[in-house]
Amino acid sequence: MAAQPKMGDLEISLLRMFAAVVAYRSIGKAAAAVDLTQPAVSQQMLRLERLLGHKLFTRGRNGIGLTAHGELLVKYANRVLDLNDEILQHFRADRVQNPVSLGMSNGIAMAGLGPSLRRFQNLQPQAELRVLTASPDKLEGLLMKGDLDLGVAEPSLMHKEPVARFHLQLEWAAPKNFQVDQFRSVPLVLFESARPWQDDMLDSLRDAGRQWRVAFESTSLDAILAATQSGLGIAALPGEFIRNSRLMALTSSTLPPAPNVEFGLFSAGVLPAGARTLIELVQSSTGQL
Repeated sequence: MAAQPKMGDLEISLLRMFAAVVAYRSIGKAAAAVDLTQPAVSQQMLRLERLLGHKLFTRGRNGIGLTAHGELLVKYANRVLDLNDEILQHFRADRVQNPVSLGMSNGIAMAGLGPSLRRFQNLQPQAELRVLTASPDKLEGLLMKGDLDLGVAEPSLMHKEPVARFHLQLEWAAPKNFQVDQFRSVPLVLFESARPWQDDMLDSLRDAGRQWRVAFESTSLDAILAATQSGLGIAALPGEFIRNSRLMALTSSTLPPAPNVEFGLFSAGVLPAGARTLIELVQSSTGQL
């Protein structure tokens, strides 16, 4: 007969949720990241406190803090979660054909990952690679729950350190024969939602003395390309996307350089062999091995 867990044994899921609350310093933000309600996460944390017999959190004007017992549990929880992930990784290491799921906060990151993805497909032609786009908060929640193997986002928007970083130089893109009028506001096609590199781009336009206006805004890369192709405005895009579309790279002495964007590659705790291979390829291409 299989051994039954003893009453009061800690569950990995409770420790993982505790780690999420600590990372976000907020029960509400941690709940949103893993698609749970705030009361559900609060109940899990109360249950954890009852199991341990100690208060773990303090609450003040700046949000949630940790008691001395909470600080101690962070160290133990990290060790337990690391060991859990190591065990699963070891026994699943031979599942090379497992699909690799990759999430991106921005479709333009695909241009920076292109060489690594092509090498990955050449090395493992039978591997199944699935890619989706989502907001950084959503990506972090999916990684935390193990629904994604890897995620790509701007490091400043994530709470953990990336396993690799890469940069992507953007260029101003416009339809052919598009002219920039230095006496009028620059019409811009922008990505919707917070993007640090895009904020820096707008600041650089102001610093260069150029007025600008939002001509089109969307979360969809396809919509951004279509709006730029139709002449609604100019956009900052990877050169690869410009060459593969009906656009041209726009050079103008009245415009500052397009931004150089930093992205981070983030991993879940347990990874199939294919995901580890992809990490190594990205690290190799950026000299981070």
